[in-house]
Amino acid sequence: MIQVHAGETSGPHAASALLHSVLRRNDALEHALCRHLGINETDFQALQHLMLDHPMTPGDLAANLNISSAATTTLIDRMSGRGFVIRSAHPTDRRSLLLHPSPEAVTRTMTALRPLFADAELGILGLDPEGQLAVVRYLEHILAAMQSRIDALTPPIATKKRNERS
Repeated sequence: MIQVHAGETSGPHAASALLHSVLRRNDALEHALCRHLGINETDFQALQHLMLDHPMTPGDLAANLNISSAATTTLIDRMSGRGFVIRSAHPTDRRSLLLHPSPEAVTRTMTALRPLFADAELGILGLDPEGQLAVVRYLEHILAAMQSRIDALTPPIATKKRNERS
């Protein structure tokens, strides 16, 4: 466990160093989960979008993944063929489809991740209310900082093109 010493200014704060470690470990977790599910990283990113934001059109998925419509078609065909994605008719646009994660894909993914979520919940519940609030505030700050960097690093043209594809 990293020790925090008040007033220490050499190097990043222990919380910042741990955040960096969490981000690196998340990459390793995603690689392990891809291997466990038998899919590549782009397919896993698509599955995440579908699980969190479903249903969505192929155009929405392409925009979220920042890939071409041809690449999206290939991805959807591959994931549908392997039982990860279900296509359904769009309720208001006869020319379009809606994509959903398959129940099996959701179950396999959540079964693999549920122990991590349970451990995280135990960790936060082990803190007193002030500690819990401090963690929430820190994570909210990090999320806002990450979004700020995403916005700063995303050229307006790319954002406009991505929005036009939706």
